[in-house]
Amino acid sequence: MTSIAIVGVGAIGGVIAARLASARIRGANEHDITVCVREPLGGLRVDGMRVNPVELTSPRAVMPVDWLLLAVKAHQTAATAGWLSTLCGTGTRIAVLQNGVEHRERVAPLAPEGSVIVPVVVDFPARMVARGEIIQYGPARLVVADTRAGSEFAGLLAGTDIEVRPTDDFLTAAWRKLCVNVASGALTALTQQGLRVFNRPDIADLGLALMEEARAVGRALGARLPAGLAEGALANFRQAPEAAGSSMLWDRLAGRPLEYDARNGAVVRAGRRTGVATPHNRAVVALLAAISAVSDPGVPPGGPASVEWIGA
Repeated sequence: MTSIAIVGVGAIGGVIAARLASARIRGANEHDITVCVREPLGGLRVDGMRVNPVELTSPRAVMPVDWLLLAVKAHQTAATAGWLSTLCGTGTRIAVLQNGVEHRERVAPLAPEGSVIVPVVVDFPARMVARGEIIQYGPARLVVADTRAGSEFAGLLAGTDIEVRPTDDFLTAAWRKLCVNVASGALTALTQQGLRVFNRPDIADLGLALMEEARAVGRALGARLPAGLAEGALANFRQAPEAAGSSMLWDRLAGRPLEYDARNGAVVRAGRRTGVATPHNRAVVALLAAISAVSDPGVPPGGPASVEWIGA
């Protein structure tokens, strides 16, 4: 039996926990699933399916697990240190299901020696509409490196309807999504409008500039990011459903801290390392940092997430 702990039971972590628990009920796996929460959820419900995984509210007196799935937002990672220190031991694999390209850099300082970090690119059209209740709007897709640990992670989710695709070019996969996220998240949060805001020519121009800076930085690092990537993303934004937004937009509207640093901030840091100028992303980081600084710092890890349209 494989022991799995899920830290961060919002839209992403909640869907994965529910799908794994449902697969066990159907006999598709023999996983021992635990969700780690600040306050009891009383079960999870995804699209009407209800499951009741084991819930832990404190990292005290727990044993290391085989897998820890870290699904909090990037800026909430430090708050999970207690869970990581007790749930992870030698050989524990930590799947980091977060935005950005700095999965290892964020988690390694908190991970006990001997644990294995497995970065994951997430494409999850889901939203937590109430505590423990999630609506999934489309297929869930994950991308991992084509390594032994990546293959083991894919096997972990066998028997669920979550697609896990190993790739021999994880760098490109991560930067491709980041190129989209630097515009969709930042500009919906700043304007407090959904993705249809990209139908404005001025916002479209700014979005293209943000994405092209990210593409240039990614290419400097070795990612294979084609010309036309930004234009294709912009076309998708413009055709998004009326209600489609981004997690940063919903966090802004709810007064929660924003995940700008793992997105636009990562582009700025990598730009400095590679010598690629990132003036538009620098400006957006300053604006979002000022907004986030006055947001509510008390929102617990794994709180409500958004509908992420085309990886927004």
